[in-house]
Amino acid sequence: MTNALKVYVRNSTLQRLGQVSEYTSLTVVPRHNAIGAIALELPADSPSAPLLVEGNGLIVKTAGGDTVLTGPIRTVDWTRSAGDGGNGTLKVGAVSDDELLARYACWPVPTAAIGSQTAAVYKINTASTEGGMRDLVNLNAGPGGQASRRHALLALAANGARGSALVRQVNQFDNLLTTLQDIAGAAGLGFRVIQVGSALQFQVFTPTDRSKTARFSFGLGNLTDANYSTVPPTCTRAIVVAGGGTSPRVCKTYDRSDPLFPGLVLEQFVDQTSVDSASVDLAAQMDQAGNEALANGAGQGSLSISPIDLPNLRYGRDYNVGDTVSAQLRGGTWYTDVVREVTLTSTAGESSVKATVGGDTGDGTVARIYQYIARLKKDVGRLTTRKAA
Repeated sequence: MTNALKVYVRNSTLQRLGQVSEYTSLTVVPRHNAIGAIALELPADSPSAPLLVEGNGLIVKTAGGDTVLTGPIRTVDWTRSAGDGGNGTLKVGAVSDDELLARYACWPVPTAAIGSQTAAVYKINTASTEGGMRDLVNLNAGPGGQASRRHALLALAANGARGSALVRQVNQFDNLLTTLQDIAGAAGLGFRVIQVGSALQFQVFTPTDRSKTARFSFGLGNLTDANYSTVPPTCTRAIVVAGGGTSPRVCKTYDRSDPLFPGLVLEQFVDQTSVDSASVDLAAQMDQAGNEALANGAGQGSLSISPIDLPNLRYGRDYNVGDTVSAQLRGGTWYTDVVREVTLTSTAGESSVKATVGGDTGDGTVARIYQYIARLKKDVGRLTTRKAA
């Protein structure tokens, strides 16, 4: 039987060198707005083994030819024991091309030399969130940046002007990937870097709400197991301070009650002292900083489900990483949230899908699984009170 996923090897200039058709195990983990992973195992004496070296990369496609994940090889491990036949086993690890973004910092003046970085922040004021994200990538790592910093293979997809206007300051030399994650998360957008032809293309997209059509439950017969967990909040009150240097100091607090711990107050200082308090966009910048701190510090919930691919509901066709899906949990309640990552496992003739839903701020406030558990806890409390009475 043939493998469900096809794997190809590329060289450092993204040219395809050949196919790895004899792998014994493949695990592919696409992640929403984060670095994915590929783990490949095959006999060390396979014809394609000489191609699997650091510096080359992997391309994973479905049987139908759709690209699942692409990225550079990072580890190649060889093992052999007394009981092994042949020349042993190769275990190859790769990361998704999104890791390219983690290599770069956000310079306060991206077009200036390092000795001319006199500003403390990089200011964004664009008509769309996507425009601001593209500018960050283009000027720090892409064709619009300094020659010494440009990634020769990086290209940008066309600007779809997704998201509302963006007014924001980026602290000097903040990590590019982390900054994009904060911006995209607040705007409900997705982004990725993936090989398209002979380039690594930075793409911004709007995830799709498929909660009405991508529905998983034991009753529907398309779910084998499910479990959820929670992490408590780290910030419920953001104290934002701007100015104080050459302009008057301005302080403001932003509060957000946690559904599982409604009386808990966790204060966090948010340093915006680099923002001149006389700035016309002071309120917008303080609001942005306060809301991001609350979103990043919110209690988190994560749901892990193992869906079964059926003819009418398949991963990659009917839902993808970043989309919103539904799952039926305890008591028959339907829970909806974003697919944060999917683990695709393929061996000879067999494949499986495991999805992680939620896992961060989800709806921009608190992950919905977290809210669901809060409601469940409240209902149990009411039931206990009635029994006691």
